[in-house]
Amino acid sequence: MGRLSHKKLLKAEKHLLELAEIPTETTRIYLDHQDNYSIFCLQCGDPGKPPMIMVHGYMGSSVMFYRILKGLCQEYRLYCLDLLGMGRSSRPCFMMENREECEDFFVYPIEVCRDRLGIEKFVLAGHSFGGYVSGCYAEKYPNRVEKLVLISPIGIPRHPIGWTFQGWMESQSWKDRFVMRLVCLFWGKKMSGATILRNAGPFSGKIIEMYLGGRISGISEKEMNSVYTYLEQVNLYPGSGEYSLDQILDQGLYALSPLCDRLINVPIVYLYGDRDWILPDGAEQNSKFNSCPIITEIISNSGHHMYLDNPHELVTKILRSVKELDNMHKLNQKQLENQANPMQ
Repeated sequence: MGRLSHKKLLKAEKHLLELAEIPTETTRIYLDHQDNYSIFCLQCGDPGKPPMIMVHGYMGSSVMFYRILKGLCQEYRLYCLDLLGMGRSSRPCFMMENREECEDFFVYPIEVCRDRLGIEKFVLAGHSFGGYVSGCYAEKYPNRVEKLVLISPIGIPRHPIGWTFQGWMESQSWKDRFVMRLVCLFWGKKMSGATILRNAGPFSGKIIEMYLGGRISGISEKEMNSVYTYLEQVNLYPGSGEYSLDQILDQGLYALSPLCDRLINVPIVYLYGDRDWILPDGAEQNSKFNSCPIITEIISNSGHHMYLDNPHELVTKILRSVKELDNMHKLNQKQLENQANPMQ
């Protein structure tokens, strides 16, 4: 913990939010009356516009959305939340013993924040692990979510037929097999990526670079260094929510309880990078169970972190697709009305 510097963290955060080119406000939303635990909330945009709540990915933070804030604020008032036990939110001792408890650990604070912020219904957007949490929230509080925007979400699909972890391992390159063997070793010992980071000493920057998939074109060295510094510092805080992973996913990173047949009555936009390690299989599987419209978009020149790789296209396709969902819903309603009143 000796490398943790709140001063460095705040300096990097200030720089990244300045690059957002839009006024932002950071606040804390307390989850109980004793002010024991709080959620870090980044807000921006016109309060008169429809609300969108955004949830970051594993080992991430709401600040990492800085490159898409301005674009999304064209249409929405944004509330970007750091998950409990991650980012700059409180980090309680993680004592959850099963999947349901793990899901509630992340979902319940979002519901408290919604209530504290006075939001009735909203668009819920989540990236990667935050996409899984967003799906769990929509399942538990369906009357609060108008639409889901799932950006490269984990935990949607079921295993392919005949899939085995060993068979998948054998199909990978020797480098990937080596990495996965390390992952399995850490997994068995309940060690997280952040645990490794805390013990990596001078190599922590390389771990963050690997987490992001390498340096990102179009981003200056100064900006990239602020990204690295922020993610390093925010993950040097004591471990908490990160320890949930092995109770939610298996070693192949498939969900123990996939969302493909749990999200059955919510309109969804799925977005994936064209170089993403997460494939669109989950969106296709979900379309067989979900009674509401689904739109799938591919973001060009992007890996898993498309909000950094290609923010302009990501924003454009989010805004366009959400409007398209509205149009599809109106068309469906009209068709239902015509079926109910065939003589009109």
